[in-house]
Amino acid sequence: AAVVASPCTAPFMGAALGFALTQPAYVCLSVFVALGFGMALPLLLLCYLPNLAHRLPKPGAWMETLKEFLAFPLYISAIWLLWVLTNQAGSNLMAGVCIGAVSIAFACWLNNRYSNGLAAKISKLVAILAIVAAIFLPYQLLQKQPENKRWQAYSPELLQELRDQGRPVFIDLTADWCLTCLANEKVTLTKAEVEAVFDEHKVATLKGDWTNRDEKISELLAEYGRSGVPLYLWFPAKRAGKADVLPQLLTPDLVIQTIETNK
Repeated sequence: AAVVASPCTAPFMGAALGFALTQPAYVCLSVFVALGFGMALPLLLLCYLPNLAHRLPKPGAWMETLKEFLAFPLYISAIWLLWVLTNQAGSNLMAGVCIGAVSIAFACWLNNRYSNGLAAKISKLVAILAIVAAIFLPYQLLQKQPENKRWQAYSPELLQELRDQGRPVFIDLTADWCLTCLANEKVTLTKAEVEAVFDEHKVATLKGDWTNRDEKISELLAEYGRSGVPLYLWFPAKRAGKADVLPQLLTPDLVIQTIETNK
C-alpha cells in the first residue's frame, strides 16, 4: 500500500474504499485500519527492526537523480488529469487551468527576482495578482455557457441547398488555433444584437472548422483568394454569384450594417 498508493490512492484503493463506505461501521473501520497499517508498515518495520536500515541504499547523488526522474511520471499524471478535465468540462477550462499554472510559475519567478526595495514590493504585488488570476480564470470558465446550436457545419452541398431555398447565408471560416477568429466570435458573432439580426432576417449561419484542415474549406478559401482563416462571407438572399467578403476584424455594427444594407 505504501509503495503503490502513496502517489494516488484512486487506482488501487478505489474499490476498497467504495466497498468500505457501503458496509456497517465495524467493517468500514476495519478496512480503513488495514489501509492505514499498510501505509505505515515500512516505517514500523524500521522502528522495530532497526537492522533493516542497513539494507537500505546509502544516501548519495542517486537520490537527486531519482527525485528528478520521478517528476516525469508526475508530468504524465498532470496530462492525464487535464485530459479528464477536457472530457468533463471542455477545452476552454483546460486552457484556463494551463494559463493558471503558467501564472503561478510566473508568480514564483517574480517572488525570487528582487530581494528589497521598491522593485521587490512591485514584483510581490504582481505575483499576488498572478496567483489571483490563476484561481479566478478557471473558476470563471467553469461557469458553462449554454451550447450555441445556431451554427451548422459548412459543406458546399448545404450552402447550395440554402441558396436554392432563397435563404441569406453567413459563413464563418475559422480554426481553434486562430486567435483572430476566436476574438471575432467572442466580441461580435455571439453578441445578442448580432444574433437578433440573424434571427430577424432568417439568416442561415454556417461555420467551417479548419482546425485540422479540410479540403472543402480549403477550396472555398482558394475561391476567394485566401490561404488561411479567418474568412467571413455574406450571401444575400436575392443575389446570385459570389459572396461579399467581410474584413478579418469584425465589429457588431459592421456585421449588422452588412446584413441590413445587403439583404
